[in-house]
Amino acid sequence: MNLLEHIQDIRFPATLPETLLAVHQTFDTPQVDDIHAAVGKALKESGMMAPMQPGDSVAIGAGSRGIANLAQIARAAVDHLKAAGMQPYIVPAMGSHGGATVEGQKEILAGMGVTEDTMGVEIRATMEVEEIGHIPNGPAVCQGKDSLAADHALLVSRIKPHTDFRSHLESGPSKMCVIGWGKQHGASMMHSGGGKNFQIYLEPAARVYEANTNFRGAICPVENAYENTALIAGLTAAEVGAQKEADLLVKAKEYLAQIPFSTVDVLVVRDLGKNISGTGMDTNVISRLSIPRQPENFGNVDVAIITVLDLTAETHGNVSGLGLANVTTARVYRKIDWQATYMNAVTSGIFSATRSHLPLTFDDDERALEVALRICAEPQEAAKIVFIRDTLSLEDFYVSPSLRAEVEAHPRLSITSEVPLSFERGIMQTPWQMEPANGKLQIQDYALGSSVVIRN
Repeated sequence: MNLLEHIQDIRFPATLPETLLAVHQTFDTPQVDDIHAAVGKALKESGMMAPMQPGDSVAIGAGSRGIANLAQIARAAVDHLKAAGMQPYIVPAMGSHGGATVEGQKEILAGMGVTEDTMGVEIRATMEVEEIGHIPNGPAVCQGKDSLAADHALLVSRIKPHTDFRSHLESGPSKMCVIGWGKQHGASMMHSGGGKNFQIYLEPAARVYEANTNFRGAICPVENAYENTALIAGLTAAEVGAQKEADLLVKAKEYLAQIPFSTVDVLVVRDLGKNISGTGMDTNVISRLSIPRQPENFGNVDVAIITVLDLTAETHGNVSGLGLANVTTARVYRKIDWQATYMNAVTSGIFSATRSHLPLTFDDDERALEVALRICAEPQEAAKIVFIRDTLSLEDFYVSPSLRAEVEAHPRLSITSEVPLSFERGIMQTPWQMEPANGKLQIQDYALGSSVVIRN
């Protein structure tokens, strides 16, 4: 008997709330209105184009999943470089993602809107790398032959809090140099030592790329709490891994959206995916790290049980981070690409390998939520339950009536409606209409007004 046959008969009934409160959260953060102009300003005012001459080739590295407006930012970089007489092209800069294959990485780029048609330039890709130097008292670092072949190389690299470690440099261009330019080799090397490698190697590695390669700098978006572009900074190679990058990380942490409660008994996450976070769910939001020998000092909320109902289409079955959850569904199980997941997990070492396992799995949404409620260690009628679409979407969400008083007392929260929590043969109908274990995915927010169909 396989897993799906076995779980069809398992049920642990519990008393789920009959209704949920639809809640709106407001944030006070800036936003870039003209992406194209902001990219041009970052390129020109930073000075990273100073070494370039008309006719020079420029490799633009892109690939961090989940970047807001990535295709617009990359296309703007292409346009401005062309206007200055350069010959740009795009290369994937994403470590081991896409199964560490050229085809897989191009597919991921396409899923983010980065194609030869949309960019107006060629996409050149290889997983082959060359050694370009050594970190002092540390390992060798490499750069992909696809970017080394150009006269100059630039990164499009978001700056944000990392999901696995804390330091003055986290997710940003210094990390993208080693892992993005370095491809699977760089990703494997950095992740093999866990968080300490990132904490001690990012800054000196940036100096190696600055001194020994064609790396000229990075276009660095910082995002606001609405998952949109708050600002776009240009960093020269000398500024990558230095104080300016560290200052932008501080600003990114100030903008980060949070779950606005101190305690949640059951957190229901509709969609997990690598396009949402490298860990499927942002650990800064769920306040759960689950990495051996790393302190659990992430986030601001005490979450007891996490339930994941579905995967994003863009994750292509990669469920790295699913092990951060406690409960999931057969729908998720059927969509898992274990090859892509294991490639990512082993390459990422202790970061992902310990968080890529299958949680308690149940046949449908109702059974999964009943189990989550039973094991949260709180009385069922008093349990604080929060439903979020994903860890990027914290502007609108749903909560159990037990959280009404906290919502009404919070200055940034308002109740917009009351909706049923309903199921049909175990499949959730509201607040989200979910798909059966097979078939089309219909995403529909009840009373929040968005609907789109994604075909599997």
